[in-house]
Amino acid sequence: MTDLHCHLLPGIDDGAKDLDVSLKLLRMERTSGVQALMLTPHFYYERNELKHFAEQREEAYRQMTRAAAEKGVEIGTKLGAEVYFSPALPHLDLSLLAFDGGPYLLIELPTTHHPGGIEETLYEIQQEGYIPILAHVERYPYVTEDPRLLYHWVRAGCLAQVNAAGLIRSGKTAQLIRHYIRWNLVHLLCSDAHSPGHRPPNLREGFDTLDAETARYFRDNAEAVYAGEEPELPEPIEPKKRLWQWV
Repeated sequence: MTDLHCHLLPGIDDGAKDLDVSLKLLRMERTSGVQALMLTPHFYYERNELKHFAEQREEAYRQMTRAAAEKGVEIGTKLGAEVYFSPALPHLDLSLLAFDGGPYLLIELPTTHHPGGIEETLYEIQQEGYIPILAHVERYPYVTEDPRLLYHWVRAGCLAQVNAAGLIRSGKTAQLIRHYIRWNLVHLLCSDAHSPGHRPPNLREGFDTLDAETARYFRDNAEAVYAGEEPELPEPIEPKKRLWQWV
């Protein structure tokens, strides 16, 4: 398996607090069957200076990879970021934030409000040559209330990612994610791991909730994105509302 969204770098964000925790998380990922990781620490335009962030990330990565080699933890890793939405994003050097300097950019939207200008910003990012991946789309209330938003973003060329925890916990979130899957509106399943206890690597458990065809689809997509290639995606289906329910 390939995990494209996790916070394992030591001491750089709200993920692994130090090198010991980082190594523990790496071992948990490897033991669960993950062979490749995209390391995606949080980046906030309003809080971080981009060059300084890139330098901090590189130093944390050197520390982690050196310690992993010394401890015999063998797992493939590349650098990316989870980039918080801002209309300023198209004007930054996105090569410093994209997955391994390639075409994919993981973008986190606000959970508290629906910001204006999402469509325009995503379009401008695409015009710069990048493919937005919308992080954990099951967490945005405005998308839950109107999944046609997600349909239009995907239709316009974005990819969408969901967290394994949403499927593992079952309930309404799992039902929502399964609707998104049925509508071809999500393409990637990731762990979004932050810590060994509260938010652990759980990609295996997430995949275990899926049928074989869907699991293979998510695995193939993740491998393609990790390699900087384009996955083969089905046409999205526009959600329809009938009797106050989306179908």
